[in-house]
Amino acid sequence: MTEPIYIFAGGGTGGHLFPALAVAEELTRLQPDCRIVFACSDRDIDRRILSATPHAFVVQPIHSMPRNLRGWRDFLSAYASGRRLGRSLVRDLRPAAVFGLGAFAAVPVTEAAARAGIRTALMSIDATPGLANRRLARKVDVIFTQFAQTADAFGRHAGKVEAVGCPVRTGLITGDVDEARKVFDLDPNRKTLLVMAGSLGAASINQAIFAISEDLDEFADDWQILHVSGPGKFERVLQNTGGRIRRSVMEFCERMDLAYAAADLVLCRAGASTIGELAAVAIPAVLMPYPYHRDRQQERNAAEMVSAGAAVIVNDSADNADALRTTLLEIMRQPERLEAMQVSAQGLSRPDAAKHIARYLTDGCEKQYHVPVDDKST
Repeated sequence: MTEPIYIFAGGGTGGHLFPALAVAEELTRLQPDCRIVFACSDRDIDRRILSATPHAFVVQPIHSMPRNLRGWRDFLSAYASGRRLGRSLVRDLRPAAVFGLGAFAAVPVTEAAARAGIRTALMSIDATPGLANRRLARKVDVIFTQFAQTADAFGRHAGKVEAVGCPVRTGLITGDVDEARKVFDLDPNRKTLLVMAGSLGAASINQAIFAISEDLDEFADDWQILHVSGPGKFERVLQNTGGRIRRSVMEFCERMDLAYAAADLVLCRAGASTIGELAAVAIPAVLMPYPYHRDRQQERNAAEMVSAGAAVIVNDSADNADALRTTLLEIMRQPERLEAMQVSAQGLSRPDAAKHIARYLTDGCEKQYHVPVDDKST
C-alpha cells in the first residue's frame, strides 16, 4: 500500500501558512507515513516559511486579482498556467485529500481536486471570507472556519461550514519563558511588550512605535520591548528606535513560541491567524487592524477578543500615534487591567481545531461532519 499524499493548496502570507502547518503537524501524528505537499504562492514569505519544514512545496505561477485593467492580461495568463499545474499535481500525485488554505493561491489545485472527485476541504479563518473562498465554497466538501458567524457569508453553502476555531501549532503554546529570555536577551524582572509588524511588515505599526519612543521611556524601569519588524524593515526600525527602554529587534521570528512565552502584552494587526494564536496563548493585545480592506475584515476578526475584554482596538489612521499613545500607555500603567485582560483571554482558546481538520482529511471522518464524500477519494 502506497503512502497517502495530501496537497495543501495556498499561501501568500504567514496567516495562511501557519495554521496549515498546525494541521500538517496533526495529520502526520494521525498518519505517520503520509506525505504533505504544499502548492504555494510565489511570494518570498512562502519559501521562507516552508523551507524550514519537512514538507515538499511547489510554487504556483498564479497571482492575486489585479486592481486595474492593465494587470488582467498577466493575471489571466498566470491563472491559466496555475490551472494546468493544478490538474497535473492532482493527476500525478493522486492525493487522498486536498486542503485549500484560502485566498487566490488555493483556487487552481482545490478546483482540480473537486473536479476529480477527491475529498476537499477549505480553511476560511477570517471573519469575512474573500472572493476566492466564496468561489471555492461551491466546490469543496466542507468549510472550516474560526468564527461561527462566518457561515452567514457563505449563503446557500452555509451548511458546509464547521466552526472549529483557528488551527495553532502545538509547539506555539509550549514555549519556555526562561529560554525566551536567554534567546532574546530579555530582563526577567521587566514585563515584555511584543510588537509584531506581521509577516509582510506593517509599516504603520513600526511608524507608530517610532513616534511614541520618547513616551515609552516612562516605562524603562518596568518594561522592555521585543520588536519583530517584518521583512525588509529591520534596519529602519533600528535607526528609528532609541531611548532608555530596553529593546530587542529582529526582522523575522523563527521561534514565535518563545516570543509569546516572553510576552505580557502584544501590539499587532488583527489577522485571523494572529487572533487565533493570541487566544491559544492567552495574551492580551492592543490591535491595529489593517484599515484598507473594504469589508473591514480585521476589525471583525478582532470583535470576539474585544467583546471578551481581552483586547482593545486602535484605529490605524493618520493620527495612529496619538491613539496608540493614549491606549497602549494606559494599559502599561495599570497592572490590574492587564491582569484582567489576560484572564479574559484564557477563556477564548479552542485548542482542537487542527485535530478536527486532520481527522476530516484522513479516511473515516466524514460521518463526524455529515459531509458526503465521493468514493473516488478513498
